[in-house]
Amino acid sequence: MKNVLLRLRETQSAMSATEATIAKYICAHPEEAAHLTARQLADRTYSSPSSVVRLCRFVGFDGYKEFRQELLLDVHSLGETGSHEEAELDGTASIPDIIAGITKRNIQCLQDTQYLLDAEEVAACVELIRRARTILLFGIGASLCVARDACLKFLRVDKPCILNDDWHSQLLQARNAVGEDVGIVFSYSGQTAEMIECIKALKENGTPVIAVTRSAPSPVAKLADYRLHTATNEFTFRMGALSSRMAQLNVVDILYAGFVNAEYDYCMKRFVRTHIFKEGQQDGR
Repeated sequence: MKNVLLRLRETQSAMSATEATIAKYICAHPEEAAHLTARQLADRTYSSPSSVVRLCRFVGFDGYKEFRQELLLDVHSLGETGSHEEAELDGTASIPDIIAGITKRNIQCLQDTQYLLDAEEVAACVELIRRARTILLFGIGASLCVARDACLKFLRVDKPCILNDDWHSQLLQARNAVGEDVGIVFSYSGQTAEMIECIKALKENGTPVIAVTRSAPSPVAKLADYRLHTATNEFTFRMGALSSRMAQLNVVDILYAGFVNAEYDYCMKRFVRTHIFKEGQQDGR
């Protein structure tokens, strides 16, 4: 399943004004739109059938027929998941409202990310990590926190990693990379200039690049060899990485679990060797 509604919502920022209008209508009325012809959808959005077809191709379909078939599947399988609306903070929310709202937003973001991740792409990334001489990690701001989490996890199983907090140091590690390494770049927006420079340096050295980023078209996504997409349902005025950070951490957990599963016997020995016993703890409990 190609998750039409998620694709429409995630890529609206990169669409033309007309395409975005059509996409918003479909997301707001998915069940109705799934039963409309291209002409009928164009009439309801004050556009043209050719604009509808362009939108279909923009989100990865050959034409409107395939798009509508997948939209019907979305409506039946995802229900409101693909077109959910998120309440914004308005200064009047109570603490119980905030607890419920943030929790709901994080859960929804994780579910949406699950639908966006391609299993074959994830498997290819796990295999790349297995073969790599060194994992080179990149990220700034909140994405740096996610990169640190990845570094700690792979350190536990003695998989060589390099992570520098300073961006200039990250650029140096990119320029010193070789084809036997793998770079994992974390960028929620896909627009971060520093990460773009690091990817360019990695590519010049023939180092494969995995980007953990939103699914909308972006320079980071375009430059990367592999793309692990995360959902984007942050507040309109982004007050910090909230659900986006959760989605990135979830992708790290998936890659790590995939690596451990593929190298199970080796990793079990590492877990025993690296376990840090705490006072009063017995037999690893």
